Amino acid sequence: MILIFFLCFQIAALVAAIWYWHSYKDTTQRYFLWFLIYVVSHEVLGLLYQRVFDNNNDILYNIFTLVSFPFYCCWFYKILQKRKWLVYVLSTAFAIAFLNDIVNINPFDYLYLNPIIIGAFCILVLTISYFVELLNKDAITTFASSQKFWIVTGLFSFYIGLLPLLLFHSYLSYEGYFYETVITVLNAVLYSCYLKSFICLKKKI
Repeated sequence: MILIFFLCFQIAALVAAIWYWHSYKDTTQRYFLWFLIYVVSHEVLGLLYQRVFDNNNDILYNIFTLVSFPFYCCWFYKILQKRKWLVYVLSTAFAIAFLNDIVNINPFDYLYLNPIIIGAFCILVLTISYFVELLNKDAITTFASSQKFWIVTGLFSFYIGLLPLLLFHSYLSYEGYFYETVITVLNAVLYSCYLKSFICLKKKI
């Protein structure tokens, strides 16, 4: 039931992405429509996979890790004005971590934590880089209507909360109520920010 809760936020963000498509289809954010379609499809498939096979769906989340972090890195490369070299460095670190896990760990039976930890750190570095650039621009006064700002804010909020969970994973139960609650809240914040990023385009229509 708790998974259904944040799935609703993901669907709401996708609906908004479709509804306001004509307002951002020519921007760097246009790829988020296809990404959100993938996200919702992934969550639905994950729920069905778990119910039908009565097994963990680590393989699906490992695939999600492989898709989502490179997607975010590519987007940050497009929106950052400076420090684009960071994207190359961080992407390389993520790729090494993922290749290391795929060689040594069965993707069907275990969640690839190392790439997620490295990826979370990478996203935090890139979000901070964006905020630093934003602080040096006059656009800081119009952040409330900036689609990029809300997406980056959502990513920062999600990964700043997720990273401690990952670092202290050995002390937590991934099937425990606390972990599920925190993950649900973080997802709700992330996709609420995505939703806001599309809704704020309404004034520009």
